[in-house]
Amino acid sequence: TITSPFFSSLTTTSQTITQENKAIPPSCPLPSIMASKTEIKYAPGAKKIDAGSIATPFREEVRTQVQKLKDAGIDAPLLVGLLANTDPAARKYAEWTGRACQADGIRYELRTMDDPIDVEAALRDANDDPRVHGIIVYYPIFGQVESFSGESQDDYLRDTVSYKCDVEGLCHDYRSNLYRNVRYVDFPTNTKKCVLPCTALSVVKILESCSTCYDKSKPIGKHMEGKTVTIINRSEIVGRPLAAMLANDGADVYSIDIDSIYLFRGGRLHKCEGETPESCVRKSNIVVTGVPTKNYRLPSEWIQPNTTVVNVASFKNVDADEILQIEGVQYIPMVGKVTVAMLERNLMRLFYNFHHPDRQHEDRYKAELEAQRPAPWYGSPVQIYTALAATAILGMMLAQSAKK
Repeated sequence: TITSPFFSSLTTTSQTITQENKAIPPSCPLPSIMASKTEIKYAPGAKKIDAGSIATPFREEVRTQVQKLKDAGIDAPLLVGLLANTDPAARKYAEWTGRACQADGIRYELRTMDDPIDVEAALRDANDDPRVHGIIVYYPIFGQVESFSGESQDDYLRDTVSYKCDVEGLCHDYRSNLYRNVRYVDFPTNTKKCVLPCTALSVVKILESCSTCYDKSKPIGKHMEGKTVTIINRSEIVGRPLAAMLANDGADVYSIDIDSIYLFRGGRLHKCEGETPESCVRKSNIVVTGVPTKNYRLPSEWIQPNTTVVNVASFKNVDADEILQIEGVQYIPMVGKVTVAMLERNLMRLFYNFHHPDRQHEDRYKAELEAQRPAPWYGSPVQIYTALAATAILGMMLAQSAKK
């Protein structure tokens, strides 16, 4: 996870283009037009994109699916949120989630805990509750506190969420499939698509909406062929899965962390020697910033014309007024609304994959057929090998006897 000391050293002091009006003495006549900020004109082709407009069609699709379930007499999916911290960003995310679910007809239940040590028990209870169709844990809970069961206690909790309820797509099963570019959970029938990490997925959907980023005329796996991306974040929640997803779509992806730079290319990870954050950003068509500190600013002079810049951090990692003076820049300042839409979308996928009454009936039927299938005469592959070897030896002996 990126921390502030490294990125503080990259901070540059820039003069803000927007200027506040100075106070006017009471004796002075009021100007005919008052404005709190001077109007800023963007460079040719430069624009700021509202993520809300990108989220809208996905949420409309979710509302349609939920209404179809209700019309069929099926309760809407239930999403349970687990919150055990006072982090403002986590609490804001929980509020957004609750409001969005209520607006889109999804049932949502927020369970709060005073002591983080109680989260695991609450999580396991939710995993085992047949009424629960999706679970989201609002991190950080323990931060980077070490765990006997993994790199950190939060990592352990992420892997504890059942793959049947993991709307964030962060448990081991989904992460492992993502990094191996496995897109289904039920190989070889391939009827149940994997769930992808919702924040990283939101960035992908934003980039897909930008005409210069994705080329859907190319085959799957090559939609971003020829594109170079820099991601300034390598957390398990955003940076690492996003790098894998964009590389799976054909892009060259530079992943920048506090002490290293890696290149994701063609399904392989390469350690970069001689590259700097500046050199990576300057050669990139797309830059994604996710530095969790208000002290960091990406130097605007690194951004090249016609670059797409996406800010996923809760803090503004770029000077918007400066980069919008660069020709052709597309800037997306926040991804939260699309992230919530992807969360709902993941919940619906989990519901149809594992919890829909028709799917449960189908899975039970398959299990019954499997149980009725006669057991093979062999107990293990070793027995097959032994039988084949014995048959071959016996055949050779009979052949030699016949010659005599």
